[in-house]
Amino acid sequence: MMTAPRIFFAMAEDGVFPKAITRVDPRTGAPTGAIVLAGCLGALFVLVRRFTELADQFIIGIWPFYALAVAAVFVLRRRRPDLERGYRTWGYPVVPLVFLLGAVFLLGNYLVSETPAFALDVGIILSGIPAYYIWLRYRSAAMR
Repeated sequence: MMTAPRIFFAMAEDGVFPKAITRVDPRTGAPTGAIVLAGCLGALFVLVRRFTELADQFIIGIWPFYALAVAAVFVLRRRRPDLERGYRTWGYPVVPLVFLLGAVFLLGNYLVSETPAFALDVGIILSGIPAYYIWLRYRSAAMR
């Protein structure tokens, strides 16, 4: 409940989600529309999965993005060596590389031990690609 409503709110501000998700409580400034959406999705997930399955799926679903963020450090340093660094990566390149290897091991282990759940996670993540392009087409048609 800490990050999902913020992500939904930002996506609604960008026009990816309905404008109602951007509703904010005038007194507290809390993104109430996004919190309600996150709560409804959470309740739905709890109804169809056990807690341990949800925890596993969330953890495995988020790790590819952690790995991509760390991999981006290598890409950015190679493509833009002249760029000013607002933050220094401690132990670069060893620490990020060890993290990436650990992430690949974790994901590979889950793939081998929990193949159907891993396939579901990958399917959910990859379903965002066509959904995004459908949204782009819908948005460009609506702007005409």
